[in-house]
Amino acid sequence: MTPADWSAVARIYEAGIAGGNATFEPDVPASFEEWIRGKVQDPCLAAREEASGEVLGWAALGPYSARAVYRGVAEVSIYVDPAQARRGVGHALLTALIERSEVAGFWMLIAGIFPENEASIALHEACGFKPVGTYERIGQMPGGTWRDVQMFQRRAKF
Repeated sequence: MTPADWSAVARIYEAGIAGGNATFEPDVPASFEEWIRGKVQDPCLAAREEASGEVLGWAALGPYSARAVYRGVAEVSIYVDPAQARRGVGHALLTALIERSEVAGFWMLIAGIFPENEASIALHEACGFKPVGTYERIGQMPGGTWRDVQMFQRRAKF
């Protein structure tokens, strides 16, 4: 992913926010620079249509903690353009993110997913993530609704 991809990344992220089952975030950050500050810069991936180069989805890692003991643990973010759903984009992105994360030295990936986001749960499980529990009513949506988050983890192969 590059800064030039930001408009497509932001559009896809906005669709996830609008769907109501992807994130607690109420808004897309104003710029790529603002957004990337909360991410691990490598790997940070964009899936593209081969012929046109159009961004179909994106995946990134966020640091789990600033504590040194957790330096190899990262949180997964993955979003696919709704028009590309069920076409293998998410699987390709998450598989590539896993591979690149292991090369970068990450030993554990975690994902917090709303229980209603069945497609994301199925994708993560298909890519080797295991459920480890549920945080009940851990956060509120912008309108005040409390939400549960199911936690998944995937241990690196090394």
